[in-house]
Amino acid sequence: MFKRFGSKSDVQQEFKCTVRFLDDSDPLDITFQRDVSGQWLIDHVCKHLNLVEKDYFGLRYVDTDKQRHWVDPLKPAYKQLKNVSPLVLCFRVKFYPAEPHKLKEEITRYFLFLQLRRDLHHGRLLCPPGDATLLAAYIVQSELGDYDPQDHGPGYVSNFKVLPKQTPKIEERIAELHKGLTGQVPSEAESNFLRKAASLETYGVDPHIVKDQKGNPMYMGVTCHGISTFQGNKRTHFFKWTSINKIAFEGKMFILHLTLGEADLEEYKIDTKKKHVVGFKCPTTAACKHLWRCAVEQQAFFTLPSASQAPKVYSGGGLFRRGSKFRFSGRSQREVLADSENIKRDSPTFSRSSSNPIIVRNHSKKQQKENTLPINFTLSADASGDKADESRDASSPATVSESVDITLDSTLPNQTEVTITSENSPYEPDETIVEGSSDVQDTSAPNDLLETKIRDAEKELEELRNPPVCSTPNHLNEVDRESETSSVEGEPAVVEENIHEKNNGKLTNTELPKDVVPAPPAERSGTATCCRYLTISFVLTFLLLFAAVVFIMEASVESELLTEIKNREEVIDFRVQYYDPARAYVVSLAEQGLAYFQS
Repeated sequence: MFKRFGSKSDVQQEFKCTVRFLDDSDPLDITFQRDVSGQWLIDHVCKHLNLVEKDYFGLRYVDTDKQRHWVDPLKPAYKQLKNVSPLVLCFRVKFYPAEPHKLKEEITRYFLFLQLRRDLHHGRLLCPPGDATLLAAYIVQSELGDYDPQDHGPGYVSNFKVLPKQTPKIEERIAELHKGLTGQVPSEAESNFLRKAASLETYGVDPHIVKDQKGNPMYMGVTCHGISTFQGNKRTHFFKWTSINKIAFEGKMFILHLTLGEADLEEYKIDTKKKHVVGFKCPTTAACKHLWRCAVEQQAFFTLPSASQAPKVYSGGGLFRRGSKFRFSGRSQREVLADSENIKRDSPTFSRSSSNPIIVRNHSKKQQKENTLPINFTLSADASGDKADESRDASSPATVSESVDITLDSTLPNQTEVTITSENSPYEPDETIVEGSSDVQDTSAPNDLLETKIRDAEKELEELRNPPVCSTPNHLNEVDRESETSSVEGEPAVVEENIHEKNNGKLTNTELPKDVVPAPPAERSGTATCCRYLTISFVLTFLLLFAAVVFIMEASVESELLTEIKNREEVIDFRVQYYDPARAYVVSLAEQGLAYFQS
């Protein structure tokens, strides 16, 4: 929960959060006031990292229901994070650029490299074994430098844990490829890594667990090219942004409204007048809303010429349920690329982190002269032939699966599944909604630092529950009262990227670990429930009263009670002044409508 520093004014109250970085370096503690926006937090972190091209990045956190969220730049940070305990944010890549080699500054490309290195390690960047070993070799070259037989004995690659399933045979292959990368400085190896990673189908995939209409579990990813689904080791669907006309959600159902191009219409031999809608079911309503927001943001960022053209979208509403409104607030990719050309500062210096700090980088003569290269360097033979990112859209048309088509008037053929790995390795991102404690533990700080913080928090909590008897007035604010009921036991729940455990290499519906199963949506608050019941009661009462008035005025039943009511002076005045004119008006409208349809 937020930590208060004793300011009496509500506006000047100060709170503290912790930000963790991609390389698991020392976390950053930020103190902010109650009225600052989410953009202020993002700007503060980017300034700390000396990062100018900051539109590709964001801050992610997880709420008490283990649901992921991105910090909204427009909303106040306090309102977004007031129920998050403990308050830990993660600096992550939010928008993976389609062409990472076009990023202006090397430091921006390096942070993208760190994110993809994590994606590869956690299984989110799934690829064939040949591509995986090449990517791992680029990582070793970037961190270790040129191969030296005197310093790098047998098995030296085993010190680098870069692949989710790393065997001695794979490590031998990585070592062989590493020997062939001699002469590449870190920036060159990282850029070759980025270009190769961008050509993969799982590049930029932030996995969300969904199910099709038949209940088959799969992962959905929203990328710079569109929306894809993965099941096992295959990509089962791919919807390009040009084919998606509308993105919506209703409850737990994520819905895509498609407008297929001429090529797709000729391929499927369907009528252009028919509507094509596909739907996927999410675990919870909160997860579906998060997926909807991510999809709307990604589509706006990568397709709009200008962010000012972003429409305000609304979805998820009902008769007695308030929907969700969202409008893209950042800049589009075209605006970011155009603005990056105006960056005139010298290339900032920064220190590269290592996934294995025990090994010392081996500097060759070339590396001693220059540790970085300009953006237009010559690629190596291993990466120069990677053009799959330029032809991926042409080779992967938008497809609609019959199993998830929720329309009644049209059904499209089943898609031909695309295998993305030559082995039977299913797409299984490793604990990517709530990051495991071992993955986010600060490796450079003492291990007892977190335990000390927890003990201090427990001590403060105990003092709040049992305040000493004194004459000092109680200054507990709303945040302090909320912290009385929050738990501080255990390590912080920190965002990473999505959640699903392995179960014999397959996805299952029921056997998920208890500690990572998405929690059910939080119960409605008492105020919301009361308002809902009051609204329903008001509508029902109005309908009953209306029916009673019509019955009294129109009933021809001979009854002393009805006759007495009709002859009362108040009822006669009501009939003459209000009821009869309203009745005549409704009858005239009905007659006009009937005459219109008969003509």
